[in-house]
Amino acid sequence: MRGRVASFIKGRFRSILYRFFFFFLILASMTQVVNLINYRINLWYLETRMQENYNMVLNNIADRLDKVFTEIYSFNYLLALDEATMQVFSSNFTVDNHAKYSYVSHSIRSLGRIRLMNEYVDNVFIYKKRDALIISDQGTYSAADFFGRSHRLELYSEDFWQAYGSQQRPFQILPPSRSPSQNGAYILPIVQTAIAEYKSNDLFVINVKVDSIVQLLLDFKLTPNSKLFVLDDNRQVIFSTEMDSPEAETRQFIKKFQTGEESNLKTVINGEEVLAIQKNTRFVFKNLNMISLVPVADIQDSMKVMKFWGNLINMLAMILSIVISFLLSRRLYAPIQSLIVKLPRTSGGPPSNEYKLLDREFHRMLDDVSSLNDKLSFIYPLALERWLVNILRFKRLPDQQEVEDFLDKCGFAFEHPSFIVALIRIKFTESFHSQYNAAEQNAVRSRILQMMKSHVPAARQWIIVEIETNVLGLLANAPQLAERQKELEPYFAYLEAGVRSIEEVRTLSVGVGQIHRGFEGLQQSYLDAMKAMWRTSPSQKERIHYSGSGAAQTAATLLTPEDSRKIFNLLCSAKKEELFVLLGTVLNDKAHGGISDIGLKEHLLQLFVIGSQVLKHKDAALSEVVYRDYIRVILSDAALSMDGAAEFIARFFTAIMDTLNPEADRQEYLVFKEYIDTHYQEDIHLELLAGKFHTTSNYMSRLLKKELGRPFHQYLQELRIGKAKELLAQSSMPIQDIWASVGFNNRNSFIRAFRKLEGISPTDYRSQYTQAATQAKLH
Repeated sequence: MRGRVASFIKGRFRSILYRFFFFFLILASMTQVVNLINYRINLWYLETRMQENYNMVLNNIADRLDKVFTEIYSFNYLLALDEATMQVFSSNFTVDNHAKYSYVSHSIRSLGRIRLMNEYVDNVFIYKKRDALIISDQGTYSAADFFGRSHRLELYSEDFWQAYGSQQRPFQILPPSRSPSQNGAYILPIVQTAIAEYKSNDLFVINVKVDSIVQLLLDFKLTPNSKLFVLDDNRQVIFSTEMDSPEAETRQFIKKFQTGEESNLKTVINGEEVLAIQKNTRFVFKNLNMISLVPVADIQDSMKVMKFWGNLINMLAMILSIVISFLLSRRLYAPIQSLIVKLPRTSGGPPSNEYKLLDREFHRMLDDVSSLNDKLSFIYPLALERWLVNILRFKRLPDQQEVEDFLDKCGFAFEHPSFIVALIRIKFTESFHSQYNAAEQNAVRSRILQMMKSHVPAARQWIIVEIETNVLGLLANAPQLAERQKELEPYFAYLEAGVRSIEEVRTLSVGVGQIHRGFEGLQQSYLDAMKAMWRTSPSQKERIHYSGSGAAQTAATLLTPEDSRKIFNLLCSAKKEELFVLLGTVLNDKAHGGISDIGLKEHLLQLFVIGSQVLKHKDAALSEVVYRDYIRVILSDAALSMDGAAEFIARFFTAIMDTLNPEADRQEYLVFKEYIDTHYQEDIHLELLAGKFHTTSNYMSRLLKKELGRPFHQYLQELRIGKAKELLAQSSMPIQDIWASVGFNNRNSFIRAFRKLEGISPTDYRSQYTQAATQAKLH
């Protein structure tokens, strides 16, 4: 019997099919065993980590609440900048004449903006005690009407607010109270007797929606029956998931637990075993305690479900693995069997030795791949040039292992740790661009490139790459103490003499960078070479400039470290409006300082480096078109105006922010449209919008057309005519008052615009609605 089994197994194992089956079956079994062990370990780990997870929940709640209260706290500084509101808040201010009511109106708008800035704010008001007057975001009220009817709170009557003083604390969070005027919703008053450092006998109050924050606590519950509480130093419950169903024993326990020293405690409340966890945290102006009560039964129930399904899934997976092992073996063996049938067999012996046949075929395929690699090896120099160009354009620097792997594939190695870059710009004649076709132009460029490659100094490793159309880069791997000018002058002299013999070439300009270490040094030498090339353009006699020689541009033309850091952070955060404000300020300062063309380009180059650093920091990249566009402007010797530079930088930084945050641009458009819809009756124009949103008129025109779907002037005119149509149809206002109220400068322009859009005059349009109203009365 044993011999039969051994013979069966030995015979079956001669077939790859059965070897596949047993291999997959053993592998599946081992995987299931490992999964079972891993499951048991994870289950134990999950039980021990449950308590820590609730600590993390409390941290998250604290962070969210801290953000809410910090934003509310910042409203003080916003109001401190509002002169009218500060006048109203002053104890000496009384509304005793019509002129002072303008301050009240302005304050109402300011308070309304504050309410709209935070979703958790219910209302905001200033209580003038002496006048018994409430100035809120919704208007003015008498104190008796406000506290007794429209915004009544159960715990806080008018007498409470009249008697309320600073109590040595300018900011106080009061316990929440129900609001009968809002169907019993909870409201949390934040009372302030000072705005920033301005104190007053009157009160500034921000009422916070408790229900919104309670919903936040409910969203953070990890188990169905857990409870979350937020208490202040006076053991008053500020927020909780149990606002509407308080339990005396629960309230008593959390107040006692708050004063204790333990942060984790198991106890019994209302006959149920619970895990109590607390965390003390400091908000902007208040110490609060975060307490979570988690029923132990919830944790155990979740474990039971996991254990049951874990065991069931393991059993099903084991059965399924046997079936899949068999089916997969047959499926894998089918193409192998088809291949084996087609392969030539050795004469004599068994019909086929599957393993030997397959081994022979695999070796043949490997030989074919090796031969193919040899034939394609000519591509590697092109890949090396492309790789170096990406480094020069400040894309992600590779690590040492990536460098070694790539250079090994290319069959190339750098001999020295230092690099030097020279940029060579070739200007062709007008006839070259107008009379030569593409093939003839390529032939001339190839001739120049061949001339450059055939005479590079033999003592160094030189690589020639194309940076931009008609701009070539000469990259040298050289020792740190190499005499660059001595080695390169003969080469550039030969090159200059050679291109003179080509009638299509007008001039040759060369900028040579300094020697730096590493690939970061390669980028720095590239920047040096750019700056050196710019200094060849003012003087037609000097065609070669070495970085570091001659008069250098003063440091005043460059950004300060503080400005560079601010631009980097704003660009990372995609805060477009703040970024353009800062850029406008910086460029205006440079313009007033009389920045030169070279200084302006150095400015562009520094901003390009900042943008590239942001992309590397965010692990993102722009399209090749954007890179080439920016490099083309930087390398060009054409003069660049300050406005042109501002618009160009705006486009480049906008492309970066769109890459990092594609929705940010859409949000900014909505701000533009909202401003136009609100101020359409004023003398609004592109220059005004560009100045308000800190950009150029041309760029603002493109942004508005993209959002509005039509040119700005057309949209504004249609908006004004639409408002005029409403007034003509629904009011008896004279036409001369209507055209002035919707923003037209004179009567004739209004009538022409109205007739162009509607086909009739304003008088005829109004008569249609007048006749319709008369007929309706008759019927």
